[in-house]
Amino acid sequence: MFKDVAGVDEILPGGMKAYEVNGVEIILLNDSGRFYAFERKCGHMGAPLEMGTANGLIVTCPLHGVQFEASTGKALSGPLIKYAGEPLKLPDDASRWLIMLIEKARTNNIRTFPVRVEGKRISVDI
Repeated sequence: MFKDVAGVDEILPGGMKAYEVNGVEIILLNDSGRFYAFERKCGHMGAPLEMGTANGLIVTCPLHGVQFEASTGKALSGPLIKYAGEPLKLPDDASRWLIMLIEKARTNNIRTFPVRVEGKRISVDI
């Protein structure tokens, strides 16, 4: 069932905003006036995706750089464990352990939800 979530003017083009609908945490993304809804938590380690970036329909997680396609929820990459070709710089003991954890954590697709825009309101089917 579609639930009213937000006004179209609440999310600037290229922007994302988090909402909770029926106990489900979602993100609404505005891609040049087309709206997409997907689950809030990254499919890798659960980071809040609204703190990441959106480039068109490509959403990048703020924690490890995993990328998702907003219209399908498909994971497009695994975690970023290198920066400019170099391993992340952490204290030696922590570095090996954290990189191993990051690499071993599965990256799952994220759920998406149907969106309907009627007038100035955005509804999501949750």
